[in-house]
Amino acid sequence: MRALEKIGRFSICEDRKKLYLRWWNPHLKKSQAERLSATTLEDARREAKARIRVVAEPSETVHDDANGDPTFGEVWLAFEQEKRKRLGAQRFRLLENRKELYFKPHLWSVRMSRMGPALREVVRGMEEGRILPESTKSKLQRKTADGRPRLHPNTISDIVGSAVEVCALAKSDGVSSHNPPRKPFISGTTAPEDRDPKGRYLTFEEIGALIDAARRPHLRDLLLLTIGCGGRVGAVADMKGEFVYPDLGVIDLLGYGSLDSNKRRPIVPISGPMSGILERIIREHGDEYLIRAGRDPLAAGARNWTQMIQRLVKRAGIDYDLKPNQPHANWYSIRRTLADFLDSRVSDAAISSVLGHFEVSNRNRRQLFESGSPMTDVYKRRKLGSVLEVAAVLDEEWW
Repeated sequence: MRALEKIGRFSICEDRKKLYLRWWNPHLKKSQAERLSATTLEDARREAKARIRVVAEPSETVHDDANGDPTFGEVWLAFEQEKRKRLGAQRFRLLENRKELYFKPHLWSVRMSRMGPALREVVRGMEEGRILPESTKSKLQRKTADGRPRLHPNTISDIVGSAVEVCALAKSDGVSSHNPPRKPFISGTTAPEDRDPKGRYLTFEEIGALIDAARRPHLRDLLLLTIGCGGRVGAVADMKGEFVYPDLGVIDLLGYGSLDSNKRRPIVPISGPMSGILERIIREHGDEYLIRAGRDPLAAGARNWTQMIQRLVKRAGIDYDLKPNQPHANWYSIRRTLADFLDSRVSDAAISSVLGHFEVSNRNRRQLFESGSPMTDVYKRRKLGSVLEVAAVLDEEWW
């Protein structure tokens, strides 16, 4: 294996016209190598640098002369590696964007001993509208007293909270000898239940207009299934045929054997036209992904759900007369409208169960759906009582 270029203790190597990343693992006390998909040295550099951020020791980025007082940038890698394991792809991408927009310009060279004053200055700059995202796509609705756009207090709190977490991790790892700073006070933050909704309510006429505007079969199927079960659009698009249990009248959006995340994937009812749609697409695709654009499952693509619903809303013409700062119609609008429709018709526990507000244990899922389970259908339906309660109301009044 011939070394082409060194990056610290890592090397880009070539063997039989294939490119590899090679490094010495001090814990295993041996060299390791990973094949790179790149075919040119320039592409290999980019791929190697991204991979190094995953496998490198976080302490390698801390300079020897730090003396227990490293900079924010030096301790960032440990936090990044920790979050890479915990966050979904989109949330991790948001964290990386915030690193480039806020942390690198304003905190990267600040030492742990000075993080308290630095964070207070960052908060002040954000509240006064001096620290803003440079992206021209950003549409900031909050204004300062003199009319300048500024970040929402909850966004500021989230960004600053991440910075405090970086400092706390550095202290717990023994890299920093300084206690993490206190989170500065941020005026105007709100509790989750008091925050503005992500999407507005929809009338039945507007829901009908959305259905009429969904001309492509896969988009109409996705829309009708989402309207019928109230699931998050990403979970509905990820649905496989093996998740559907028509004999019980339910869909397990999580899927047997999978692990739930903080955005829980509940057991939802099959109601209205959903049974006909599911029967047709299961006949076509079996136990595999059901929502497909042609042969390709939506779950395997780029999946820009926001763009999909925005095009539908524009085609349906249901947002043309909105007042300033009024939320637009989106996927969450369907979920919100369904939840409030059910509020006066079924129990709170039933609403929470189908919207994923509490977790269904894997033990319960095995009892309900595993082949050979000794639980009879009578007891399964009793366990699914809250979900089937919602299904009955949807069949009678929603559709």
